[in-house]
Amino acid sequence: MEWALFLGSIAPGMLFMVFAWYFNTYPPKSINFIYGYRTRKSMRNQETWDFANGIGAKMMFYVGLSTLIVGTAGYVISAKWAMGISIFFLVIAVFVGIFWCERQLEVNFDKNGNPVNHVEPSN
Repeated sequence: MEWALFLGSIAPGMLFMVFAWYFNTYPPKSINFIYGYRTRKSMRNQETWDFANGIGAKMMFYVGLSTLIVGTAGYVISAKWAMGISIFFLVIAVFVGIFWCERQLEVNFDKNGNPVNHVEPSN
């Protein structure tokens, strides 16, 4: 086993998981332009900001975990290509994760950032 190639293939996923842990443990308290899940939809008001940063931390964790799995599988398949496979997957997963977070903001808030009341089906 070539440890440098193996560590290179799992490093992107591990780093994302560490960032997700930090982001979940120390979420940004107020809207700012430096730290947090910053998009036009997430920065509409404090409620959208808190919601987006909560799901953003979860998204980062799942992106990191899936990248870690893909990097490990990539190493087993082809050690010399594993780091490239891992980074390529990470980029794709980040775009999918951002799309998912933005979709959750659309579903749960209107265009002004007010919460959408979901009607529960009656039995």
